Amino acid sequence: MIFNTPWFLLFALLVYPVFFLIPSNRARFYFMLAACAVFHGHFAGAAGVIPIIIMGVITYGFALLLGQTRFTETFGKNRRRVWTALALAVPVGGLIFYKYRYFLFSALTFLPADKRLALEPWFKLGPMPLAISFFTFEFVHYLTDVIRGDRPIKNFWQFSFFSIFFPSIVSGPIKRFQNFIPQISAGLPRPSAEDLLKGSGQVVLGFSKKLIIADNAYLTVQLLERRACWDFYSVTLLILLLSVRILFDFSGYSDMAIGLARMLGIRLPVNFNFPYLARNISDFWNRWHISLSSWIRDYLYIPLGGGRVPPWRKLLNLATVMALCGLWHGAAWHFLIWGVYQGLGLGLHAFYERSLKPEAATSLWGLKLPAIPSIMSHALTLVFVGYGWILFFYPLSQAFSLTARWWVF
Repeated sequence: MIFNTPWFLLFALLVYPVFFLIPSNRARFYFMLAACAVFHGHFAGAAGVIPIIIMGVITYGFALLLGQTRFTETFGKNRRRVWTALALAVPVGGLIFYKYRYFLFSALTFLPADKRLALEPWFKLGPMPLAISFFTFEFVHYLTDVIRGDRPIKNFWQFSFFSIFFPSIVSGPIKRFQNFIPQISAGLPRPSAEDLLKGSGQVVLGFSKKLIIADNAYLTVQLLERRACWDFYSVTLLILLLSVRILFDFSGYSDMAIGLARMLGIRLPVNFNFPYLARNISDFWNRWHISLSSWIRDYLYIPLGGGRVPPWRKLLNLATVMALCGLWHGAAWHFLIWGVYQGLGLGLHAFYERSLKPEAATSLWGLKLPAIPSIMSHALTLVFVGYGWILFFYPLSQAFSLTARWWVF
């Protein structure tokens, strides 16, 4: 994790005091923009910075073009759709090229061995731009909302600051420009004492989650993995440890990012809301990585029809968008399967919820399902989510082996 490296600690110790002492809002803005560029350049390197600059400049230009009211009048709706597709192809194409091209190549099993061998060097991955997934999500959000009618960001430096804001650049939370840009439209005001106190407190909380809980859970997982033989109890312990590790690791990072931003007077969206207290899988995804799940809802699920489609289509849509969510976490089959697993869980829960409505005479398969007690629903959610971390963390062969051992009591 970047925030606990010696370089970043020195960076923060230098940047924050200077930022606070600068007297002008505008000067603070440009100073912090330069600091964000230094941060990005250090951790990404030239190979990571150049593609993001190219993607960002093209995204900025397309948004200005698509945001002009006379654009549709000049080119017509059909041509505007073509330009829209071209605009979205830039960030999406960059993500596929840098993160997924070898994964897609590996799926071409029908090719003869000699042709695969000849093509393989062209598909092997090189250096990947830092946080390419988060850049893509924010660029797609920005372009899509401009296409839907929001005004584009005309100030290039504000757009740049939105793009490379260092607290959220690596692992989020995923920002929405409608909430972010108004906070910097007049420069960066000096943070209040409340912002400094609460922001620093959240940073300390995030560090504690990461270093004390998540890292020790990970060390315990490593010790457990050295066991020669797995049984029900050891797999159950593994699931508990993985559940603790990923929650406190990721929510700890989010706390640090939100706290570091608040120490600059900027509010980032909340990303976790006690997800393991969720009553069902839908409630879980309303609490877990909220900026990602809301992005998936707004830019994938709703455009596919949302809840306005027949039940079978809703199930397919949920499986599809969550499969993409899984692949977003990593270019591997087990991430894809984890996403499909989550999507099917969401779809089945939607069927169940529909069957409980008074106006619904029957549910799927013509049965009226009984309401599940709250405690049992919570327990089933924890088991469903917990087992999912096995699929998330381990290659499929190992995940299936652990599953087989878990079911043998």
